[in-house]
Amino acid sequence: MEYVDQARDLVMHAATTVDAKWASIFGPIHPLSADFPLMRPSTAASFGLAYLAFVALVPPLFKAVGFSIKLKPVMRLYNVFMVALSAYMCGMSILLARQSNDTVWCVPLASGEAGRRMATLTWIFTYSKVIEFLDSVFMVFEGRWRQLSFLHVYHHLSILSYWFAILWIAPGSDAYFSLAGNSFIHVLMYSYYLLASFNITPWWKYYITYCQILQFVSFAGQSLYVGYHKTEAVCDFPDVLSRGLLWYMLTLIVLFLNFLVKNKGKAKVRSGAAGAKKRA
Repeated sequence: MEYVDQARDLVMHAATTVDAKWASIFGPIHPLSADFPLMRPSTAASFGLAYLAFVALVPPLFKAVGFSIKLKPVMRLYNVFMVALSAYMCGMSILLARQSNDTVWCVPLASGEAGRRMATLTWIFTYSKVIEFLDSVFMVFEGRWRQLSFLHVYHHLSILSYWFAILWIAPGSDAYFSLAGNSFIHVLMYSYYLLASFNITPWWKYYITYCQILQFVSFAGQSLYVGYHKTEAVCDFPDVLSRGLLWYMLTLIVLFLNFLVKNKGKAKVRSGAAGAKKRA
């Protein structure tokens, strides 16, 4: 029992340290987000650490024992849910942003009921990224190890971290643009996964990666635009978020371009091998 108490005290101390460090860097939580559940930085960090531990420890174990299981019915339900949720978040973010402002960028952070609704949507979007950890869980249980790449894990972990910062500092404002854009891409992506489970290949399959890169470029462009107009006191999106967005998008652009180039190279190799086989 003593060891249990010591372990609990250690965990509580670690959580308190994480919360204090986060607050010292990013300041106090925004009032619009203060009453939401799961708003301790240590809670978000726990989700991230649990995910990282899962993708690091479980695949080698499953490989060693030769375990895999097909989860197609469950994945179909999951994909339907994610399409519906992503469509809702995309449409609602645009609607709420248009109600409070008539510009695409430099959208002010709303207050009152409008601000509360946008903050709520930001909270839903942020923690939908925890739900999306299931993408990796399905890969592991089905034995699709090669898909569990650095890009895949980095993307899932980093987007939760960045959006928790948005939720903490400014739950709304110009963040709506990224929320809407990413949700739209996920409508396409999860629709493709759903159709592919029925052996249907939609025409947009070959454009998904290009669309993802395009969204990253547009988000980087937004961060530059917002940063430039800071000098004119037009945009109130916090510097730490706009600058963070720029550097974050640059990492994703590089990683996705690398993924695209590698896939094209593999496609050429497969095409050449198929041609050689036919000639033989």
